[in-house]
Amino acid sequence: MLGEIHWNKQEYEWLQSLIANPEFADRVDDVVMEVGNSLYQKSVDRYIAGEAVPIEYVQRAWRNTLGLGPPPPIYGDLYKTVRETNMRRHGKHQMRVLCGDPYIDWGKVKNQDDIGPFLGHRDQWYAQVVKDEVLAKHHRAFLIAGSAHFLREQGNGYIEPELRRAGAKTFLILAGTNAVKGYDDLDRRFDSWPAPSIVLVNGNWVGELLAIPVISGGTEGIDYRLKLKDAADALLYLGPRDSLIAVDAVRKEVDGTPYGKELLRRMTILGLVLPYIPGDSKENAQFDRPEPGNGPPPFAPPKTSVTNRQDAVFRTLHRSGRLRTRAQNRRGICCHLPLLLRRTSIISQGIILLMAALWA
Repeated sequence: MLGEIHWNKQEYEWLQSLIANPEFADRVDDVVMEVGNSLYQKSVDRYIAGEAVPIEYVQRAWRNTLGLGPPPPIYGDLYKTVRETNMRRHGKHQMRVLCGDPYIDWGKVKNQDDIGPFLGHRDQWYAQVVKDEVLAKHHRAFLIAGSAHFLREQGNGYIEPELRRAGAKTFLILAGTNAVKGYDDLDRRFDSWPAPSIVLVNGNWVGELLAIPVISGGTEGIDYRLKLKDAADALLYLGPRDSLIAVDAVRKEVDGTPYGKELLRRMTILGLVLPYIPGDSKENAQFDRPEPGNGPPPFAPPKTSVTNRQDAVFRTLHRSGRLRTRAQNRRGICCHLPLLLRRTSIISQGIILLMAALWA
């Protein structure tokens, strides 16, 4: 499970590379997308299988979700990556993309009452898709949705507990950055880390960081109760907060087009004044500085060196993070996961973590 930062360029570049990796494609049956309307699952299935489906048909899956505003091209690109990976692997194990958003037909929506039944049950629908199309078929899946849908918040989340009750073994990764309290509180211990990187969050200083600032770039409120170690199993560090890039929708696809007019109609139904029209720039800073306010006091930089701190993280993880795969259990070989993370590329890191979760 990946709790994503919506619209992030670095994150989706990593995801495309991960999905195209043969190790991933050999073992993962389904990729479950929040940005995917279940109404169009049949068109998506044909497209992902390599059939000649007009893009106008299949793009309805990511254009017509319950999310407001036009999605940037990174979402359609991920669908395309799964399709192209399957086509390169003709005759081998094939992946499927599952649309995890409710099957709303916007053409039939006339007022807010028509939206309510779908909007109020998004997480329930997503979980049901996984139960019906993944767990019931004994598949292994990679789930992608915004962090708010997966975040372990004092036991109040729905999707992960529901899947566990249905027998799933889950492993949750949250995407984040180096903001650790307010907007100006950037933790320099991340400075020497390659971007992106993955690290387990149990038994080390990363797990002690506050979860909300890390995943929001320090732009949202601070919940002092929720630490990363309680919110997830691992952190996907995307890089310094100020280096992250948000990708916009293509303006010419929205401004003055039938699709743009349809977005305006949807927002009018919801009581919003103006539609979202992308600017001329296709890329912008992911996290803008929030409005001035009474935030928390500045976070003091660490007193020890970055190198020593990072080494301490991996020493701690090396002591506490011993996992075995089924094949390695048969051979009696112990897989020291954090040591492998330190010595491999980011794509291999993702594979190692996912396989540890899938085979545990």
